[in-house]
Amino acid sequence: MNSAAFATAYLIDDDGITLELMSGIIEPIGVAPITFSSAEAFLQAYSPRPCECVISDMRMPGVSGLQLHKALQARYPVPPPLIIVTGYAEVSAAVEAMKQGAFDFVEKPIQGHQFLEKLQAALALSRDLHQQRLQLAAREARIALLTPKEQEVLHEVLAGLSSKDIAAHLNLSVRTVENHRARIMEKLRVNSALELMRDFINITPR
Repeated sequence: MNSAAFATAYLIDDDGITLELMSGIIEPIGVAPITFSSAEAFLQAYSPRPCECVISDMRMPGVSGLQLHKALQARYPVPPPLIIVTGYAEVSAAVEAMKQGAFDFVEKPIQGHQFLEKLQAALALSRDLHQQRLQLAAREARIALLTPKEQEVLHEVLAGLSSKDIAAHLNLSVRTVENHRARIMEKLRVNSALELMRDFINITPR
């Protein structure tokens, strides 16, 4: 399937002419542009979509492109791909942002072909990120089925503790811990401790 199909590009720039230019470049390939004149307005309106990319100017009044990148990372376990639009003097800052997880950057003046190549690559990545988001939500939904005590035991199991150590730490009998572990594995739909660690090690029980 074309990575542009059903795709959204969030365009953020305080310059209306730049927003029109970027919109004009991406609309012919079937990507829907949603424009914002500030990062603050975007953050208020944003909710994740299956195929998306955020394209933000580096230097804006209020929240900058770099600050937006950090805000997305802080708010969302799986943030959308972010392309930063930068002037020549800001390239080093854009490269640093990529080291921190930004997808890519483009320099002004924007070159249509290069811009589209990077956008399509980001959209292709976003489909994989959306699947990660769905898997994460599914795992969190399973964890929500656990009782508070089962979540405590899960936390200890994920920390690598044995049933004996967990029993001592939580002031329970070893048999009770084993019963909790059995119910945890049933509710989380895993068949082994290895599978439990693999699928839930990055989940923090509530």
